[in-house]
Amino acid sequence: MATRTTRPAGIGKPSRAVVRDAGTLGVFTEPAAAAAAIRALNEGGHSDVRAAMPAPFPEVVAALQRPKSRVGWWVLAGGLTGTISGFGFCVFTALSWPLVTGGKPIVSVPPYAVVAFELTVLAAALTNVGALTFILARFRRRPRFPAHERFSGDTIGVFVVGQNPAGAVRILTQHGASEVRHVA
Repeated sequence: MATRTTRPAGIGKPSRAVVRDAGTLGVFTEPAAAAAAIRALNEGGHSDVRAAMPAPFPEVVAALQRPKSRVGWWVLAGGLTGTISGFGFCVFTALSWPLVTGGKPIVSVPPYAVVAFELTVLAAALTNVGALTFILARFRRRPRFPAHERFSGDTIGVFVVGQNPAGAVRILTQHGASEVRHVA
């Protein structure tokens, strides 16, 4: 199913073998037609359907049915940790070294909000970078799509990996693909 090709090496870097999946590629000019084809391919039993497009068309993205990223939940947890830490540091400091100023309370929330906000942003940003680094290091991505400059311009490519190429060709042509070809 997968063919192995070698890409040119960078300066001082050895070449690495890149595994490319074989399958059927359909080219569409309309996002609605591409989305309908993707839904039909999913209903037809094709489990690995990919798309390349010049912009994230909502109907095509919805038809791909990709799971949502969990990075946002990690960033939320990091931000909440930063908020709690910011207020905690300020309260701990005020209670450890009290500075009595004219009968005002020792612990006053409004001035501590600035420190809490800054630590919220810092912790959320660091958590985001850490989560993305972990995901990228742990789950290396393979080439997802046959590259073509038209998919950055005015067309949408729908790629069906491997299984049942005759069925994929039929579904892609029925839904208005301007070009259908096999990619090895």
